[in-house]
Amino acid sequence: MADCDLCSVSLPTLNPVKVVMPRFASAFPKGTWVGLCDDCLKSAHEVNGNTSSLSSSNGDCDLCGAKTELYPVDIEFPSLSKGVDPDVANLCKGCLEGCTEAQIRKENEPKSEHH
Repeated sequence: MADCDLCSVSLPTLNPVKVVMPRFASAFPKGTWVGLCDDCLKSAHEVNGNTSSLSSSNGDCDLCGAKTELYPVDIEFPSLSKGVDPDVANLCKGCLEGCTEAQIRKENEPKSEHH
């Protein structure tokens, strides 16, 4: 089991997203892999498609920790009392582009057939 790096939901498989974390840039110059659930990946992909119409803020990216311009991504935390608890994660343009690449890769992979 693995936890989504945005909403913390625990699933057996997550979608790998490559992001460049500034604090690990000297050790991993090509980036590191983070895991996102299907819902968080889809939300980030949708936001990346229309960043020009969204208002951005400055701060630390919730995924890579970069201090840059951020865009709001709607996510849902699992909650025992409510079922889900809506929240907003702030992601940078680099992480949003990584999520879009992962979403395209996921859509293009062949569906496996069960025996």
